[in-house]
Amino acid sequence: MDLNKLVRQISEKWSSLSTAKKSAALVMGIAFVLSLIMLSRWVSDTSYAPLFTDLDARDASAVVEKLKEAGVAYKLADQGSTVLVPEDRVYELRLQLASAGIMPIGGMGFELFDETKLGMTDFELRLNYQRALQEELRRTIVAMEEVEQARVHLVIPEPSVFIEEQAEASASVVIKLHPLAKLKPEQVKGIIFLVANSVENLKPENVNVIDMSGNILSEEVALEGDTGLAISRLKQQELKREFEKNLESRVQRMLERIFGPGKVVTMITADLNFDTRQVTRIEYGNDGVVKSEQIVREESVSNSNSAGGSAGTDSNLTTYPGLDRAGESSNHSSESIQRQYELDKAQETVIYAPGEVERLSTAVTVDGQLTDQQIAQIKELVTAAIGYYPDRGDQITVMSMAFDRSFAEEARAEMEQQAAREAEQKRVRQYIYAALTAFALLLAFILILTARRRAGRLDVAIEDVVPVQDVSAVPIEEEEGPQLDPEKERKIKMREKKRQDVRKIVEENPKEAAELIRTWLSES
Repeated sequence: MDLNKLVRQISEKWSSLSTAKKSAALVMGIAFVLSLIMLSRWVSDTSYAPLFTDLDARDASAVVEKLKEAGVAYKLADQGSTVLVPEDRVYELRLQLASAGIMPIGGMGFELFDETKLGMTDFELRLNYQRALQEELRRTIVAMEEVEQARVHLVIPEPSVFIEEQAEASASVVIKLHPLAKLKPEQVKGIIFLVANSVENLKPENVNVIDMSGNILSEEVALEGDTGLAISRLKQQELKREFEKNLESRVQRMLERIFGPGKVVTMITADLNFDTRQVTRIEYGNDGVVKSEQIVREESVSNSNSAGGSAGTDSNLTTYPGLDRAGESSNHSSESIQRQYELDKAQETVIYAPGEVERLSTAVTVDGQLTDQQIAQIKELVTAAIGYYPDRGDQITVMSMAFDRSFAEEARAEMEQQAAREAEQKRVRQYIYAALTAFALLLAFILILTARRRAGRLDVAIEDVVPVQDVSAVPIEEEEGPQLDPEKERKIKMREKKRQDVRKIVEENPKEAAELIRTWLSES
């Protein structure tokens, strides 16, 4: 395609237009270009995400300079303390900056000792060691999934030659958690022992862990060794609150089915005993029972002989014949029984596990006015729901009062306004899309209409140059019989053939045909 010829044709076409048409064409062209620009920006709008946050001026300047060198688009927010980059390149750029030695969110660890400097004092060496140790601990803590950022502060006393004057080391860890993240007690305990075991002469009880809200997380962690029966205070509080929430949820659901959602507030306080007790009870009966029995039997045999005796007074005395029992024997037997009696006894050992309920205090508040009968009915329902036990000291309080709903109404109004704004933005986007679509359709319609008009003018010019009689104008009766003149029929066929040839030439070379017709018209 000849570019010069195309430019000349466009110039001639532009010169042939009137002033009104030129103005309309300019306005439409400018509107079309602006619409394309807005549409392209709308479609290709880049989503930005924070690369680094909470930067000081020096770190932010270093990051921005590096991004400029790499030709990366960026934005600044929060008065220059936050650097935003395209969302799909956040992690890539962080790795690039880290490899280039620009990591504003952290310092240098043991890299401080990669280069040896002459003339350093012992104080400078100790200070650099402390800085490096703090950074290494910070990197380890930040590696936890819940932790977004952390700072470690160590207090390492100077060594002393006197043992009594040796001070203890201490440490403080400040952590920033990710949104909606929470550290478990085991994780806090792990941070404490990580820091304690990394610093010489640092005891775990001298390590404090603090979050960004000022809460001391290390206070709720038991550092002593677990014995299987000891329960930390934090664990006890969690169990206590879980038990209370379970009861509150049951009572709340039951009363909301009666009065409706948002009409009832229930609070339950439970006193739980986490002590482990073992009680042994012994009971004695009235009747005794034989504990043991012992039977002893004894038997003996004795013989008497008077034929002679030993020298002495008794043996020389004269005996009487009737009293002589020489040669006789005697038997002797005895029996004794020993019994031990004991009272009837029953022994029972009871072990009370931790978590026994000592007392329940329940408070129920209902929106609106209640009668005495309704209050009594509510107390009966709550009594059955929580397992009320009066001997334990349980108490139930039911009150009725008007709830303050101003905050809820303000929140609802704000949500409605936000929804209205989002709906308005959605309508505006729909209007923009509709306007762009209508403009594109209008422009396409104008281009098609212009092309058809140009084609119509070309057909008129062809008809003027080669006038052809319409075949449909021939009377029908001429086609039916031999009344049609053969010469006239031949002329009609020749004209139709010429017309078809001209149309074929125009379709194959429209520009050259138009130029030829324009030349004929100018000459005429």
